[in-house]
Amino acid sequence: MFRYLKNAIVRGLVMLIPVVMVFLVIRELLEVMIHFATPIADLFPQGTFREEDATEIIAVILIVLAALTLGIIWSIKPSRIAGEWIEDRTLNKVPMYRMLKSLVAAFLNLEDGKSFKPASLKHEDGSLEPVYVIEEHGDDMLVVMQPWTPTPFAGTIRVVPAHRVELIPVSLDEYSLALTHFGLGLSDAMKKSGDK
Repeated sequence: MFRYLKNAIVRGLVMLIPVVMVFLVIRELLEVMIHFATPIADLFPQGTFREEDATEIIAVILIVLAALTLGIIWSIKPSRIAGEWIEDRTLNKVPMYRMLKSLVAAFLNLEDGKSFKPASLKHEDGSLEPVYVIEEHGDDMLVVMQPWTPTPFAGTIRVVPAHRVELIPVSLDEYSLALTHFGLGLSDAMKKSGDK
């Protein structure tokens, strides 16, 4: 019983910590932008915004503009190479950064999202197991995570032959939701894979 409770707590923390980290980062980002937005809000004529909402609205606009600017800069090849070099020597050394980055890229369906791709692992008896492809391991092997239900972002990591893995053309959101619901809706995702 103690072991079960300990495992349950660890699984819960594996899910809770990234969610709390994302929440804290967004909250801090909003607070920083509110400090920048306050003098900008004072430049607008009185009555342009409701007084209590002015700084929040401008802070959100600043976040969107900053994200757009960084996205445009990132799409330029020399700046992307420099950014990846800096990221590799700084942020990639921070625990959980790469995992959070991969998860966010997968949820947003970014083209360069290289991990957490929904897939199925074919066993020797012909059965299929839902997995996430985490990364390539050599030329013909893949690192996959076999998710636990109903906590789809906790699970067992395995290195398996690539020919046993088939990517499923659904969003990470749709796939993980089906796993959260104990597999309900997963058959529809598997059919999409077979229809390719």
